[in-house]
Amino acid sequence: MSFIDSIKSVIEHKVQDLGFELFDLRWFSAGTKSILRVTIDSSKSVTIKDCEIVSRELSEILDSEQFSQDRFYTLEVSSPGIDRPLKTERDYKRIIGHPVLVHLSEPVEGKKSFEGEVVKCENGILVLNFNNKMVEIPLSIIYSGKEEIRFK
Repeated sequence: MSFIDSIKSVIEHKVQDLGFELFDLRWFSAGTKSILRVTIDSSKSVTIKDCEIVSRELSEILDSEQFSQDRFYTLEVSSPGIDRPLKTERDYKRIIGHPVLVHLSEPVEGKKSFEGEVVKCENGILVLNFNNKMVEIPLSIIYSGKEEIRFK
């Protein structure tokens, strides 16, 4: 178990206590410094103030848990943004009726990418309306998915 895995449940619990969902958690190096990036989400929009509150609360917990173990790091708390990656069944259900672009790790009907409208997503299967045809894609083979934002 990596040291980030050991603190994930603590972070996730605190984020949920504050009324948010842990969307993503990453630990990485950028040059000579390390970054702990916590991405939070909510059914309503996430504001800068929300990120500040979560950051302050997580800082206290991480300090008390001695998370860094003498590693210097920067804590970043943000929202996934409008062009958020789609990862879970819940993500796709949230945008039923909206266009998406998905890239697959293995082909479905001879194609490794589809742009279409989300019809439904359940039991690990995404159903897209692709060129007026329903295409079923297992979530397990989607390596990236994003909602296609269109402006009128």
